[in-house]
Amino acid sequence: MTPYLIQRAKFQDNSNAKGIDSILSFDYMGSAEFEFGALPQSLKRIRKNISDYVLSEYLLNDKKINIFCKEKEKAEIYIILTGLSDNKYRLKEYCDLQDWIYFNPNILKSDFWWDIENDYMFWKYNPEFNDRFEKLIKSKINK
Repeated sequence: MTPYLIQRAKFQDNSNAKGIDSILSFDYMGSAEFEFGALPQSLKRIRKNISDYVLSEYLLNDKKINIFCKEKEKAEIYIILTGLSDNKYRLKEYCDLQDWIYFNPNILKSDFWWDIENDYMFWKYNPEFNDRFEKLIKSKINK
């Protein structure tokens, strides 16, 4: 379950969009692997197995992170996030999680990250976003 394709995004309110696009603005990643429906395909796999998924919190360097993943993969993903924050993985594109964890405000761009191959998501702790996310991820509008 080694991460390689991590999509970056920012929290946003966009009432003109539907589903997850109404609460997130996705970065252009610049690589073909992120194009051609990769996000919708990952979302479809997640929704197919939604009953296996849990939303949990994790503390990393005194920063609270929410993780949305399969219950059985939670412990492994905690380890992966620690590795991502310490830049221990070779990814296709840059993941700025470490910038937030170690707080470099000049580089910080993202609030949300999504492993589009391994189908889990993680983001800066935000109770309002969490509520909206949980409603949207389970709704039929995301098909």
